[in-house]
Amino acid sequence: MDNKKIWEDAQKKIQDKVSAISFDLWIKTLEVEDFSNGEFVLAAHSKAAKEQAMNERHFEHIEFELKEAAPIVERVTIIDAIEKEAREATKKGEIIAPVREKHVNRFIPINPLKTFDTFIVGKSNEFVAAAAEAVAKNPGKKVNPLFIYGCSGLGKTHLLHSIANYVSENHPHLRIAFSTCENFLNDYVDSIKNKTISAFRESYRNVDILLIDDVHIIENKTGTQEEFFHTFNDLYQNGKQIVLVSDRHADKFETLEERMRSRFKSGLIQDITVPDVEMRMAILQKKAKLENRKLENEVVEYVASYAFDKTMNVRDMEAMLFKVLFYSDLKGRDHPTVEDCREALQESVEDKQAQTTATSIIESVSKYFNIAKDDIVGKKRNREFVEPRMVAIYLISEFLHLPLVNIGKLLGGRDHTTVMHARNKIASLKKTDARMKRIIEDMTKMILNN
Repeated sequence: MDNKKIWEDAQKKIQDKVSAISFDLWIKTLEVEDFSNGEFVLAAHSKAAKEQAMNERHFEHIEFELKEAAPIVERVTIIDAIEKEAREATKKGEIIAPVREKHVNRFIPINPLKTFDTFIVGKSNEFVAAAAEAVAKNPGKKVNPLFIYGCSGLGKTHLLHSIANYVSENHPHLRIAFSTCENFLNDYVDSIKNKTISAFRESYRNVDILLIDDVHIIENKTGTQEEFFHTFNDLYQNGKQIVLVSDRHADKFETLEERMRSRFKSGLIQDITVPDVEMRMAILQKKAKLENRKLENEVVEYVASYAFDKTMNVRDMEAMLFKVLFYSDLKGRDHPTVEDCREALQESVEDKQAQTTATSIIESVSKYFNIAKDDIVGKKRNREFVEPRMVAIYLISEFLHLPLVNIGKLLGGRDHTTVMHARNKIASLKKTDARMKRIIEDMTKMILNN
């Protein structure tokens, strides 16, 4: 007797007895695992999928129609992916370890500084901020899924951290998975390579809240779309909260499957727009306060207006603020003046900095530390090369404001997390270590005078 044919015949009857979405998600995805000694075994692709297939709305139809299709069926069993692997190992006579397979995920650590309290609310983001707070206070209840979109540097990721921080503090029993779409993709590929697919699925699906940044990356990844589709459905059907962040509206995804697009649009879609000058001033004041720096109102207004005129996003504006603070420090002043702003941001300086290429910065660092340029961009981890390399990363970031990924490519193909660590490490040392402060001051003068 053909076990697959039995299941296909049963499915045709079940399809008329459950909703179309339930059939597509929980019935059609079940696969025949075994049929012996009167037991018909079906395998679900995850624990959550098994639970859905086993509920009273679905299982009674599965069991009844299988017995109708093959009267010799005495009982029906549904197993999940991990149970399936255990059964297969047992058949081969392998010893099953008492622990489940492990899969290392690239989840994002929650930044404790990015909270709703530190997020400046104004006309450009008041609705999306309210939606994010509603999600954090009542996960899976009021707004689900929440899809946030907008240009880079306007605070979308800050809101994801804010949700995570609020939930961690007020709903500590809830499990959070916070990741980027790129990390989801890499985790998925690793799980296939390492044969840990079931553990990967459990790690993303056995949670109460899923926060995914940069979801637009998925649009050209067909295989990942399929996996993400099932992850999304498992969570949504079980009332779990989903928050997605993108640089554009779901309708602007060119190669996104329609079923995936409809899932993204099934909840609330809210954008973040560019803030006005007044809101930019509030952001700058808050940023300065977090850095324990005092800014006069005229300085704040100058930087905010300058950034607005240059159509800079919030992240770029904050970078301009640090440039002003940096210039003020070089002048030996505790608080920057409007004159400092003019000098730090004047077009002649910008032109000079625009001409300052990453290569020339690396060459300057090479001369300063008296080491070969190839050792700065190379793979050697010797102590005498690591510090100059980190200084080069910091200076390129400060002078050229290149994306971290681009800086990584210039420095021997390093990933953006390595670049971010190096930049932040030097920025921190510059504030606490007199030697590093002197190095950065010397290097800055050398670069500007070249």
